[in-house]
Amino acid sequence: MAPGPDDDALDVFEAFLRKKGLKMTEQRRTMVRSALSQAGHFSADDVHAELRREGEPVSLSTVYRALALLEDSGILEGHDFADGQRRYERALTREHHDHLICLECRAVVEFQNPAIEDLQEQVLADHGFKMVHHALTIFASCEALRTTGTCARKGDGRATRAAGAKGRRPS
Repeated sequence: MAPGPDDDALDVFEAFLRKKGLKMTEQRRTMVRSALSQAGHFSADDVHAELRREGEPVSLSTVYRALALLEDSGILEGHDFADGQRRYERALTREHHDHLICLECRAVVEFQNPAIEDLQEQVLADHGFKMVHHALTIFASCEALRTTGTCARKGDGRATRAAGAKGRRPS
């Protein structure tokens, strides 16, 4: 069987740990697989709950430490979406995108916009900087809440929708 993206992530993580003088343990391997099995944006609580459902005797603090290592290694990207919980998503096997966060219903909308990317490059050039990393998160209120006062997604902090290149909802 050919290696898949999860195997690549495990190889990257193992090399990262070796450089830091740490070992790839079975518990770390299990946590990497659990984190990579999560859909969309997820929290340490989500990974911990899944591991517990699978019968893994792991503490929440151990999950937090493992997620921090996965973020440091570049396998995961962490985000603060102003909900009091750090959210993570895959970093190795996805294209760059930005986020819209509804402050009311907590929906997370991923979008790509070439004009924004071009503008960022121009700002960097204007100021003599070279980008190392960036994350654009726009906090707003969604149209459903503005127009009707209610939203079916309210309270679903893991809600994620992808948006097209112009920042519109896909049809």
